Amino acid sequence: MVDKVDRIILSQLGKNARMSSQELQKIFDVLGHDITDRGIRHRLQKLEKNNVILGYSAILNPNILSEKINRTIILKFKFFKNTPELINRLTNYVVDAQFCTFSSRLSGDYDWICHFVFDSVEQYDLETNNFLNRFGELISDFRSYESNIIKSSPYMIYDEQEIKERKRRIYEILESLKKYDNINDRFQEIVECIVKYFGASFARIWFVDKQRKELILKFSAGKYAQINGSFSKVSINSLKIGHIAKTNKPVVSNDVVNDPRIKIHDWAKKEKLKSFAGYPLSYKGKAVAVVAMFSKKKMNYFDFELFGLFSEQLSKELTGFFEAKDFLLE
Repeated sequence: MVDKVDRIILSQLGKNARMSSQELQKIFDVLGHDITDRGIRHRLQKLEKNNVILGYSAILNPNILSEKINRTIILKFKFFKNTPELINRLTNYVVDAQFCTFSSRLSGDYDWICHFVFDSVEQYDLETNNFLNRFGELISDFRSYESNIIKSSPYMIYDEQEIKERKRRIYEILESLKKYDNINDRFQEIVECIVKYFGASFARIWFVDKQRKELILKFSAGKYAQINGSFSKVSINSLKIGHIAKTNKPVVSNDVVNDPRIKIHDWAKKEKLKSFAGYPLSYKGKAVAVVAMFSKKKMNYFDFELFGLFSEQLSKELTGFFEAKDFLLE
């Protein structure tokens, strides 16, 4: 129904529905596309005629969403002293979440409904885990259903060109790491790159000890570059870093000040930290290390997905080192 050029137009209109064809033409010039102002207006007319653009709050044809992962979530709450505060946090969460296209308070057997749209099952699984960890204290019943969209609110299509460019950059970073023959130099460069290219306030790598009881902090970069401190060793049973190593699954958050998995909320608030992402570095189906970052900006699910891609490729690139990891105890 739509080609690459159409998707760029839709992406820009999703950000600003008032954008003129002249402004769009300047963007295409920067992206290296040879298209005139008249050509853009012709495409806009065609998109309107074909009901891809239904209105100029940039409401897109629901068929575009049908290609994605649509889930309707209904919740039943527990009611106690902290319920009003938790409901307020949930309200802020759905208002800020770009993947949430609809949310409402209910009366009757259930208390809340929301609709989420993702590009992949992996994105859905990751955010569901994050959602349940953040609001588990509030929820007594959580139900998730596949949905067939009939009508939807505006949904922004991400610029696929930008996403491809960011993925390409990740592979460039991974390739650049190969110039470091010394394993310690390579791991230090990894955390330095996370700070530089992922916008982290600081980034760290912990390794699981041989008894799989603790994680040892070996590399750190950014504001907290020292590895000797209160988090130099972390229990495998801890809620955040330990949980990643134990389950071999990521932990992400866009609300570190209130997230129960973050140990020191006052510190996070003082440092103005907003997001956390931690992913396993795996070998033979088990996590042998955890790479993690804190950021002062909120990360969207593409940011989390790209960091996950980076971590997954790191695991593959470092297989040879994981096969002989005695250096961890040096």
